Amino acid sequence: MVRFRDPRKSSRPKEDSALDAVRSKFAAFLALLERHHQAMTIISDMEEKSQGEYLFDLNYIRTSVAQIRNCVSRLVDIMIELGGARYQILRDRFAEIGARIDDSLPWCRSTGIDRFTLPLAEIGREQACSVGSKNAQMGEMKSKLNLPVPDGFAITAWSCRHFREVNDLNDRISKRLAAVNFLEYDDLVRISGEIQSMINRAPIPDDLAEAIHTAYRELATNNPGARFALRSSALGEDSWFSFAGQYATFLNVQPEKLLECYREILASKFTPKAIYYLLSHSLVEDDLAMGVGLVEMIDARAAGVLYTRNPVNPESTQLQVHAVLGLGKSLVDGRCDPDVFHIDRANMEIVGRTTALKDIRLVMSPDGGTVEESVPDEERTVPCLTDDQARRLAELGVEIETHYNKPQDIEWAIDHDGRIFLLQTRPLKIVSTETPSEPIDVSGFEVLRSGGVTVCPGAAVGYVYPVSSVDDLPGVPDKAILVTRQPFPGLVTVMGRIAAIVTEVGGPATHLGTIAREYRIPTIAGIDEPQTLPRKTPVTVDAIEGAVYAGAHPELVEARQPDYDLFADMDIFRLLEDLLVHVAPLHLVQPADPGFVPENCRTMHDITRYVHQKAIEEMFYGGIRVGDSTQVFHRLKTEVPLTVDMIYLDRELPKSPSRREVKDSEIGSKPMEQFWSGLMSEGWPHKSRPKYQASFPSVLGHKGRESGYSENSFAVISREYMVLSLRMGYHFSTVEALSTSDSNKNYIRFQHKQGGASLPRRIRRVKVISELLSRLGFVHQSKGDFLSASIGHLDGNRMAEILHAVGRLTVMTKQLDMALSTDQIADWYTEEFAKRLGLAAGENPA
Repeated sequence: MVRFRDPRKSSRPKEDSALDAVRSKFAAFLALLERHHQAMTIISDMEEKSQGEYLFDLNYIRTSVAQIRNCVSRLVDIMIELGGARYQILRDRFAEIGARIDDSLPWCRSTGIDRFTLPLAEIGREQACSVGSKNAQMGEMKSKLNLPVPDGFAITAWSCRHFREVNDLNDRISKRLAAVNFLEYDDLVRISGEIQSMINRAPIPDDLAEAIHTAYRELATNNPGARFALRSSALGEDSWFSFAGQYATFLNVQPEKLLECYREILASKFTPKAIYYLLSHSLVEDDLAMGVGLVEMIDARAAGVLYTRNPVNPESTQLQVHAVLGLGKSLVDGRCDPDVFHIDRANMEIVGRTTALKDIRLVMSPDGGTVEESVPDEERTVPCLTDDQARRLAELGVEIETHYNKPQDIEWAIDHDGRIFLLQTRPLKIVSTETPSEPIDVSGFEVLRSGGVTVCPGAAVGYVYPVSSVDDLPGVPDKAILVTRQPFPGLVTVMGRIAAIVTEVGGPATHLGTIAREYRIPTIAGIDEPQTLPRKTPVTVDAIEGAVYAGAHPELVEARQPDYDLFADMDIFRLLEDLLVHVAPLHLVQPADPGFVPENCRTMHDITRYVHQKAIEEMFYGGIRVGDSTQVFHRLKTEVPLTVDMIYLDRELPKSPSRREVKDSEIGSKPMEQFWSGLMSEGWPHKSRPKYQASFPSVLGHKGRESGYSENSFAVISREYMVLSLRMGYHFSTVEALSTSDSNKNYIRFQHKQGGASLPRRIRRVKVISELLSRLGFVHQSKGDFLSASIGHLDGNRMAEILHAVGRLTVMTKQLDMALSTDQIADWYTEEFAKRLGLAAGENPA
């Protein structure tokens, strides 16, 4: 840190005391500026990632959220240190914004002490972190939307934590998960067996067991003769990450087996497939406590899945109803092909249908559990639903989609009396694609199979590898075309290394379909006898046209490659966007506005902006109101329409306030004078307009003081040091420099943030400035519209040249973002300014 000599003694104790107080705050002020720099870097990096040009994962989000919280928390602490208790309210605002961030990360919140059970009628989606998303959405539909949802109760995530804590399971589970190689199936099986064995041997605490039995007796009393199902509802399940089909569900559970089945659901969190899903998504196990739902079982005549959008064709406005006879488990497990109804959302007319052949159906067994039975001949070719039932389901789907404001994947059932029940809703996984501009001719390809149904679009080349059970999975080679008659539990464990999936039974509405779209594995269903495809030569799977071709056709793979809107349909990207709502938008801009108060801080960026402004005021006014006779700053007297207040660290205040104006030719700080001379030499405004100047707002040609400059700029300076916080319209620049006789100590740091134009235009301005600073020798880093650059170890002459050039560049790029509508224009300005600065190719830097 820069050190300054003590000021001379003075006979003016009041003013010297004020100046000493400011100097004592300077170290804290510099620490605040450093934290401000870190916060702006994090926010800008998150905004940049949200533009869809960079890959990131959940660890990035977790780390970024932790970093921005740490930075802003420290900013608030320093602000209180600088300004006192009147800024304590910032801690309340920080806590409230942090709580909203927590609501966007329900699986990342620790579950505190809670009731062991909660009735569905008392639950809403805001309690997802208590009962899991599946239970929360059922409660939302039941209690908030008054939709037909079975009666039931949730066993909370706190119950799971209580069970694990009482039985001392947490550390033992964590150690085993830390040791597993989730890419090795045998290792997954071994670790899974160890963890599940620990859980299944552990007794359920008496208080929890009594709570479950009490809630069950009350539910059974209110629903005489009903049978019940136990369903997983882990934190995070059916939300950002589906965990579709990864956890256990028990249908038609007998009362005496409630606790046993509950414990098995807790253990199902650690099946090989669930561990693989957890670790392959970089999730933290302790964040995902297991909630469980006990709900009334519907004796279904028909059941299925309703998609409020087409999951593989988001441009379509049709709803899809997938239906099977009996219980819906046979559909989502991929054991039965469904009837499919396509319904126009505009008029609820059925515009297409497919009727499947029905051989078997899944029904409740009188002795508990379920059993498969043959479908009578007269029902095998008859649709599962009437047209009116299909339309009514579509109407309910639109109502639910409207409530959640996003496409939904809804499970439903219809009992033997024709009553519709809604069993589950979750965000629909959609694959966004664009049709390739150049169609490919496949007429010369040898067709091995055709007529398949697209489950996840795309194409792939590889060698066929048939599987029929989990015992076959350890041998699956990399980039294999995995073929199976029907989906089965465990396929998710090889998703990371296969090229495509081909099945005979199933379709888009299966758990496999949901998972395949998450992992973006080209998948087709409805292919006859896929196990008999040739294995010794490569094949090409076309999951868009539903065909398999002999041989390798990389040109087809290229043509069929979905042109994903890089992250638009990915949970992780939508999560980042949701988080940015509470992190990045800036609502507090002008300090002169009445609304520039801490109560209006709605984002981390708002707090950062407010603290930065108030820290400057505390630094320069020492907490004293503008106009007070004991102000400790000097006012820069200049023709430029900027108000710049300065504090000298090595100069006493003149006795008379009228003598505290300093001409820009008499600043007395070498780096400040060099920078300011560059700013003045460039002129204000520009004397001539370059080629693209017509795109600039008229303010550039206005010679009066601009309304956007109501906020002062500030500098802390000494003979050899400066730090200038410069407000230029709607963007901020900070220039810090130390210029001594020792070149090893000398440096210049430059920061730039924000602007008045859209984010893409602001980013283009940053690129222009970055390129010009790079030509001056700066090392720079930019994230979104935030730029940080530095240069050091310069002799005095070079320091003077570069500070002069930076001053000129500051004026040149003022409100430049307004003009940068394209990259071409940005490139033109880069070269135009380079010529004016003497930085064009072949020229020595000015």
